[in-house]
Amino acid sequence: MMHSTIGSTGASSTSTGTCTTSSVASEGKSTVAANLAIAFAELDIRVLLVEADLRRPRLSTYLGIERSVGLSSVLAGQVQLDDVLQPWGDHLSVLPSGPTPPNVASMLGSARMTELVGSWRSRFDVVIVDSPPLLPVTDAALISTMTDGVIIVARHGLVTRKQLTNSVRGLEAVGAHIFGFVFNMIPRRQAKDY
Repeated sequence: MMHSTIGSTGASSTSTGTCTTSSVASEGKSTVAANLAIAFAELDIRVLLVEADLRRPRLSTYLGIERSVGLSSVLAGQVQLDDVLQPWGDHLSVLPSGPTPPNVASMLGSARMTELVGSWRSRFDVVIVDSPPLLPVTDAALISTMTDGVIIVARHGLVTRKQLTNSVRGLEAVGAHIFGFVFNMIPRRQAKDY
């Protein structure tokens, strides 16, 4: 259902850009981003998965790819995009984070980042950007304005209602469109009988 919601938001001639984020760290946003990207790729759709959490990158580790050069290297003008894209399966390309720069927020909010997002959208059917959590830093709010919408991941037992409310308000303040929420790590109920 999540991929049909995201897939139906874009016009047929342009790709759909999605930002995944959470309120705080360790809610599972990177796992959701990776699984969503893999699900789209299995539909024979050209997918780009971007590791834009430059402060605490996790995607490259999950997917078993090298991250010594990547998004931060492209934004700094050190390499070209095609030099750092890594294939993962038949239809999925991954742009790892690269080294953590000292000026993460200004780099992610730059005109160069906006240009890059535009170039990704012309080459891929779906772009999924794994962003940092919303409350500690402004990075995800900056990225959300460059995509069609945001998926907020909320981990049961970790995020509070107040934190989640503040995250939504922060996104609304920058005009981001919220696609929806993924509630993660919800304990299973023990059914006694039918």
